[in-house]
Amino acid sequence: MSERNITAARLSALRGLMRKNKLDGLVVTNNLDQLYLTNFFFYPEETVLLVHGKGVACFTRDLYVEPFGRFAPEMDVKGSENRLAAAVEQAKKMGLKRVGFDAAKESYQNGKMMSAAGFAEVGGFISKLRETKDAAELKLMREANRIAYQAYEYVKPLVKTGMTESELAAELEKFMRAKGASGPSFLTIVGFGENSANPHHETGSRKLEANDAVLMDFGCIYKGYCSDITRSWWHGNNEPAEYKKIWKIVEKARKTGVKAVQIGTANKAVDAAARGVIADAGYGEYFTHRTGHGVGIEIHEQPYNSQTADTVLAEGNVVTVEPGIYLPGKYGVRLEDTMAVGKTGAKILTKK
Repeated sequence: MSERNITAARLSALRGLMRKNKLDGLVVTNNLDQLYLTNFFFYPEETVLLVHGKGVACFTRDLYVEPFGRFAPEMDVKGSENRLAAAVEQAKKMGLKRVGFDAAKESYQNGKMMSAAGFAEVGGFISKLRETKDAAELKLMREANRIAYQAYEYVKPLVKTGMTESELAAELEKFMRAKGASGPSFLTIVGFGENSANPHHETGSRKLEANDAVLMDFGCIYKGYCSDITRSWWHGNNEPAEYKKIWKIVEKARKTGVKAVQIGTANKAVDAAARGVIADAGYGEYFTHRTGHGVGIEIHEQPYNSQTADTVLAEGNVVTVEPGIYLPGKYGVRLEDTMAVGKTGAKILTKK
């Protein structure tokens, strides 16, 4: 399917949700939602889209008018300094009767302006559409995850005693950029020793010792789509029996969680499957986060593999499975893969 047809299909699906909710217009200000709808990247707060039954009006900075107008000639592209006000005025001129906006993604000031104009607060229609990845998205996500996995294979032999966490993170990011990534999909986490016991450790100057735990959690953005992978291992010849034990438990939990990812499975059941392995082994209190999350244009999206999730996996969902055990002051282990849910079962994307 061509890029133009992909955009048309997504806009058609969005208009279907609009009709279902009796909307004849929708204001889109979130730049990642705009990327999903147009396949064109705008920086935050620089563009406002007004989606209506006959097309899309785009109000943007002057610097985007020529390139985006050429990229999407079917859209009405106008330069404006007060873009939201211009979209509100356009809706009035067109006589649109019920225009909505995603209140969860709006600033207070923008929401106040649209409410004053009579626009309706509506649900996250585009967020819902983004949960189900189409073939084009899955292709990009497969490549993003392939690059991340290759980065792991590339850097592991380079890991040496005395290097810092930041040096290892830099090697990962350099490799991924060289393979076509536009940047990391989140702040790269590299934790050595006791730092690996902090699930969201801030990579720093800690040096790797001769016998030490290593944890790397990282990913990249490839053509707008994110990847996510975590690998943990022991550096050195004197691996503690306890580290070896928890690594095996986490690996069993990962495999169990991966097996649970199927169409129709409740997300909380995926969490329970992985969490149960760790709890049964006596380390339940040391698994301190959810088992996984959706991935796409953003690194954290719906649906979530968590204890409180009320969602069910569907074809096209892309989710992580990332159980962990973290022993404060000592070390931690997390093993993570990103998976795509398909008709014939789920497939691991974080591989060659």
